[in-house]
Amino acid sequence: MKTKFFFAAMLLACASFVVNAQGYKDGIDFYKIGKLDDAKVILEKNINNASNKAEAYYYLGEIAYHKGDLALAKSYYDKGIAADAKYPFNYVGQGAVTLKSGDEKGAEKLFKQAEKLTKKNSKLAIAIANAYYYANTATYAKQIKKQTDNAFKWNPADPDYYIFMGDDFGYKKEWGKAYGQYELAFQNEPTNIESRVKAANVDVYLNPDRALSGLEELLAQVPNNALVQRELAEKYYERDNVAKALEYYGKYYDNPNHFVKDELRYAQLLWMNKQNDKAVEVCDGIIANSDNDETNKFLANRLKLYSQCSKEDWEGAVATADSYFNFPGENTYLVGDYQYYAMALDKLGRTNEAVGVFEKAYEQFPDNKGVRDQLVSIYFNNKDNVKLSKLLEGLVENGKASDNDLYNLAGSYCRIAEASNDPAVKNEMRTKAQPVVDKLIANQPNDLSNYQLNTRVALLTETKKYDGCALEAYKKLEAAVDANKGDKNAISYYKYCYQYLSNTYQGQGKTDLAKSYYKKWLQIEPNNDDLRKLVEQLDQQ
Repeated sequence: MKTKFFFAAMLLACASFVVNAQGYKDGIDFYKIGKLDDAKVILEKNINNASNKAEAYYYLGEIAYHKGDLALAKSYYDKGIAADAKYPFNYVGQGAVTLKSGDEKGAEKLFKQAEKLTKKNSKLAIAIANAYYYANTATYAKQIKKQTDNAFKWNPADPDYYIFMGDDFGYKKEWGKAYGQYELAFQNEPTNIESRVKAANVDVYLNPDRALSGLEELLAQVPNNALVQRELAEKYYERDNVAKALEYYGKYYDNPNHFVKDELRYAQLLWMNKQNDKAVEVCDGIIANSDNDETNKFLANRLKLYSQCSKEDWEGAVATADSYFNFPGENTYLVGDYQYYAMALDKLGRTNEAVGVFEKAYEQFPDNKGVRDQLVSIYFNNKDNVKLSKLLEGLVENGKASDNDLYNLAGSYCRIAEASNDPAVKNEMRTKAQPVVDKLIANQPNDLSNYQLNTRVALLTETKKYDGCALEAYKKLEAAVDANKGDKNAISYYKYCYQYLSNTYQGQGKTDLAKSYYKKWLQIEPNNDDLRKLVEQLDQQ
């Protein structure tokens, strides 16, 4: 058993629809291109004012049928017959439900009842063919052929015949043949929206430029049709042509027949195209519209926040963010939401609050490297080494710490110790830092910065400057530099080593060793007059 092929993907149920000037007919257009949920909204909103209620109920029945709710479909067809017993298509709908339920003879009676109401009607023949097609294409192949043959015989120019054939080829994924049938349909009826849109959907696979030009031609003939404006906007959006998508979404937005849910896409495109004032205006409209559901309003607040930050309206952004992050109900926030909020707060000098926002972001997204790195940077710049060390300790405990995280962790321990006069604190931090540095050196034996960090840890054991407690660490650094002389920072590391080693040996009375290191130091810093004088004095001793 097969389900009739629909080219357009069915959308999620929409939240709201702006009052439709054309009435229920637009709903029929949406149904025919497979957008069932949108079609249902339009038809239901316009049912009381429909010029042909029987027709409106028929298409509501068709939507329910394709959604698999046969009982609801039958109830709509029944209402259609009650509205106008001479409108034949609702009998076809009843027949389709009956056929789907396995009563072939009962369905045939209903189809014949419909045929008695209008003679040699090609559109009715295609509707009956569809009913058989939806039920089972293989079982009812003979009946399908009979109805399509009749449709062509009675009106060879009827676009519905060619659309039926195109849909069948589309189901089989024979895209070229499908396009050919749709092309015949709109050649016979240039303003036929269904065939043009379906042809464009097929051409997405064959010839995207032709798809767009075909819709452009159609819009020129039906310039106020919201569906065509929307299809063009979506096609350009899918091709990443933001400027063109924005142009057609703008036309669609100005059309009174547009869906409110699509205003969010328009606002997004405005923001992407740096038209932030207009984006804020559209978002405000969504938020203020009482017909909008809370989800739309929530998302509009998000886009408004982003747009206000993009236009550097920091006061407005913070006000929007305050409302957004206190939005009623259970809401899902994105990393970017926190980042924009924190940026706005920081721009207003509310640094502590900005840090708090980042901390909340990290609580919610502990695996997000971007948030983590930003928070590490904030703690580092704010010299908040206690918070920095705790954050990084958590990564180590979870097995998620990178070598860079380990480096920052050992550095934070060193800074805490260096800022304290308490020997106990210094010892605690040294004890924590040493195994971290040892692991770094094991992981990256050629990274000289790790060996330099090791000397900082060793210096924490000194009770006075150059007392020699860090000699072993400095010698290890010197050996590492000797082994990596090509390192771009080798000279700086040598100078760093020679300064400590020469002064330490001098303090220990090891004059010859001190002199050798002073001379090595002078070789890499020949313009250091004070150092030169010192070396000359040592030579004279």
